[in-house]
Amino acid sequence: MMLIAVDGIDGSGKTTLAGQLKVLLSSFNPIIEKEPTENSKWGIALRASAISGRMPRDQELEFFHKDRIFHLETVVRPALKLGRAVILDRYVDSTLAFQCSTPIEAEQQYQKFLPEIDIPDITFILDCPAQLGLERIAKYRNEQSTFEKLDTLSIAQKIYESRRGPTYKHLDATGTVGETMSQALCHMVKRFPNEAPNFFGIDDLNIENGDAKLKLILS
Repeated sequence: MMLIAVDGIDGSGKTTLAGQLKVLLSSFNPIIEKEPTENSKWGIALRASAISGRMPRDQELEFFHKDRIFHLETVVRPALKLGRAVILDRYVDSTLAFQCSTPIEAEQQYQKFLPEIDIPDITFILDCPAQLGLERIAKYRNEQSTFEKLDTLSIAQKIYESRRGPTYKHLDATGTVGETMSQALCHMVKRFPNEAPNFFGIDDLNIENGDAKLKLILS
């Protein structure tokens, strides 16, 4: 079973990396799931608020947590039981980054969530300055959500930077798509040495050193 979370501020490249990981793990019948979901009343309300205006903080925290539990119970855990790789485009750290105001508050909130959630095998945090994230958003999208403001993203980035632990892997997301993916690939090889020979599109695999090269930029 492989449960992988990809997180970071808007414009850091989360969705791009999630898609690349899906190709890399094509031998493991992977799925990509997003938070908030489109299938629960809490997720639907949260998605609407990203356009119409944010909810009060406590309500956002409650809705994100309830949506996440629903998602775990109905999609993520059943897929893992079937042996599928699950890639999460945003997970609990996104809630901490955008609904909390300091790293200390984020860790306290995480401890409250922890008994009811699943810990990913790897959580990739894409480190990216807020201004760069906004520049990327402006380049590729015509509209911004209510979360995509400089002050909001700056606070979120500080909280993301504080998230540490054995399963957290921080990636420098200021470079090219290929550079970010190459960093992720090395962590994947180290974390899943038995599965690594079946990863798609790699060459020069050295499991002991956690080294591998991409034959191509996965897309």
